Parts: sequence; structure tokens; C-alpha cells
Amino acid sequence: MEIKEQKLKILMINLPFSGHTNPTLGLAKELVNQGCQVTYIQAPEWRERVILTGAGFVAYDDYPDTLSPTQKEIKSWRAAYNTALRIGSDYDCIIYEILFFVGKSLADKLQKPSVRLFSTFALNQNILNMFAKTGGLYMTSIFRFRLLYRLLSQVICKKFDLRTNDIIDEIVSNLPELNYVYTVKEFQILNKEFPDTNYKFIGPSISHRNSNVHIAFDEIRNPLIYISLGTLLNDSISFYKKCFEAFACENVTVILSVGQNIPLKKLGQIPENFRVYSFVPQLEVLQHTSLFITHGGMNSVNEAIYYGVPMLVVPVGNDQPTVANRVNELGLGKRLNRKKLSSENLRCTAFDVMNDVKVKKTVQIFQQAMSEAGGNSFAAHEIIDYVRNQNF
Repeated sequence: MEIKEQKLKILMINLPFSGHTNPTLGLAKELVNQGCQVTYIQAPEWRERVILTGAGFVAYDDYPDTLSPTQKEIKSWRAAYNTALRIGSDYDCIIYEILFFVGKSLADKLQKPSVRLFSTFALNQNILNMFAKTGGLYMTSIFRFRLLYRLLSQVICKKFDLRTNDIIDEIVSNLPELNYVYTVKEFQILNKEFPDTNYKFIGPSISHRNSNVHIAFDEIRNPLIYISLGTLLNDSISFYKKCFEAFACENVTVILSVGQNIPLKKLGQIPENFRVYSFVPQLEVLQHTSLFITHGGMNSVNEAIYYGVPMLVVPVGNDQPTVANRVNELGLGKRLNRKKLSSENLRCTAFDVMNDVKVKKTVQIFQQAMSEAGGNSFAAHEIIDYVRNQNF
């Protein structure tokens, strides 16, 4: 009589930020497709998107319905941790994204194997120091204020009963056996510092995303420039108006995604060759794009490379300046300084990059590496083998 293998029960934990969650949804779907029972802990607003992967959804315990962005950052860590602590003993493995950096300690407490995901670069002490110097005034800037950082570390490490009193030490030293990074090793900064035995560079998470936005690409005749500053720090009306000035009289079509926080009427007169949206299906748009003007979010840059699109990177904060520097250094596009940017400089640099044969060739080389990296399908298969070897 044939004995069926028992379904693995996988618990995924994340915090409610698009850049850290979107790549992992593809992994949840792959694990489900490969026969696992997956449960995903997230904030309530992620319910529908998680359920579409086939995973079960568990909302954070004791999590208020309405929170400011700052409150969300503070409360989501504790709420996610408490929820996972309550149900985690029923699962065979804990998977967490790096922003939820207490994941390894939590898994150890539950005596479960764990897997860590990186939606940004793989991190070590040197890279975190780099973020502190270049990351702009947002979450990564805490590392540059040593006194504040030490105080915050002590509070967080005590609250979550970590083995250390230093956040960086927890991130760098308390690592799982398996760490998956959503880029290719060639794009990773300081890549020789991350051994292949522990760090798997699997390329971007490319999977179908539902969208109600229809764009008639077959009606676009001119080269397409796509502009987006992502989902978090994207409320720069002055920047968007510079884009109008730069490209209004040029033989290009521009798709501009301004996010949910800017009423379109605030932009004033929109040039005829611009199509402005609050949201666009980015993967679909990139397949038709000649140049991507981006904030330099890691997911957006990886997706652009995957579809062979050169970039102008205008970083705002977090890891974006470091990502922008890497794009510039590798010849995948150019970095621009948002504070010093003029419409003329934007226009000239855009056409320089679009017409640069060397940039196009470099992007194609990296595009090939991205297409061969394995993605979430490879990660899911390897995670299943790893967990079965741990538990059975």
C-alpha cells in the first residue's frame, strides 16, 4: 500500500508594507501549488491578496482598525509576533521577511526550523552601515543616531526576549540556514560576503497580479516612459510637474503612476502625451516600456531588469539611495538627485539613457541572469526538501 506524504504546514509572517510583502505572496502561492498547507499572518487589509495565493489568512491579534503610518510601524511588530507565538507551534516551519527581524528568535522559541526572505539586499554589518549613511530620513536613518539606536535596541530586544541587546547583531548573527534574496548575486552589493551555502539569490518575484486598470498599449506609437515613485514615499507633486515640463513637447508617451494619496486635480493641466493613474499594473507596463523613471525600490528595480528596461533612479529614502548607486555603478541606468533636479536635466538624461547602446546591452545581460535565477518556484522546492529533512 502506498503511503502518502503528510502535507507540510508552513507559517509565513510579515509586516504590512507592500515592498516587503508583495514578493513573498508568489512564494506562498508556489508552496501551495507544491502541496503545502500555508498560513499567512498579516494585517487585515492584506486578507484578499493573501487568499488569492491559496494560502490561509490570519489577521494580527489585537490590532486596531485605523492606524497612522507611524503607529502601524510600531504596533505591527508586536501584533505579528504575538499572533505567531499563539499559533506557531502547530506548524512545521516559520518563514519571515527580514523586516520582521525577530523571526529567527521566535522560531527558536517555538523549536521550529525557519527561513528568511530578503525583499532588499541581503544584509550584514557593512551594508547596514552603508544604509545608515545614505538611507535618507526614514526607517534606516535610525542606524546613524548611535544613542537613539542603542536605546531602541535595548527596548526592542527586551520586549521580544532576544538573546542580544543589539538589533544589528540579531539581524547579522542570528541567521537561519536558508536565506532567499529577491535579486541576482551579480546585483547584490558586497556579494562575496554572502556564502552560497546560506544565501540563495533567486531573482525577482514575478507572478500575475490582479488589476482593474486597462491600458491600451496597442494604441501607443511613440517610445513609452513609465514613471513611478512606488507606494510609500510618493507624494511629490513638484517632481511630477517637472516630469510634465520635461516631456510634454517630446515624441514620447508617458505613463505616470502617482499613488493613492494625490488627487489628480492637484497636478493641474496634464500634457496630452501623459496618461496619469493612481495605480497601474507595473509588470504589464514594464513589458512595453523603453525607460523607467523610478524611486529605486528594490522590487521595482529588479522587475525593470527582468523585463530589460533601462532606468533613471530618483531615490527618496530607505535602501533606495544604495539601490540607485548600484544601478549607476553597474551601468543599468543613471542616478539623479531629486533635490537638484531640473526638468531640462531630467529630459536630457532620459534620452541619453534611452539611446545608450551600452546601457541596453548591460541590462540584457542582467535580464538573462534574472530569468535563470529560479524565482519562487526554486525556493519553494528547496524549502520543502529542507523542512522534510528537519522533521522526518
